[in-house]
Amino acid sequence: SEIVRILQLWAEARARHGSAGPFLFGTFGAADIFYAPIVSRFTTYGIGVPGFAQSYMQAIWEHDWMAQWIAASEDEEWVIEQFETA
Repeated sequence: SEIVRILQLWAEARARHGSAGPFLFGTFGAADIFYAPIVSRFTTYGIGVPGFAQSYMQAIWEHDWMAQWIAASEDEEWVIEQFETA
């Protein structure tokens, strides 16, 4: 499945290049920005992931840019009614 493939990519990046910090290649970079929406989806939908991925996702979720993105989404006033739940 696609989830398994993403987890494999994350595991390989962390194993080969992640010793310098909590992100895919150690320090925060473009790959982490690319995967931030995936982290959001996994979190929102409660996708179970192994411990290394939980740690990575937490590091992304707590990054200042992610916090700003989440705050901006919560302030969004534009609504598509058909996708809203009661």
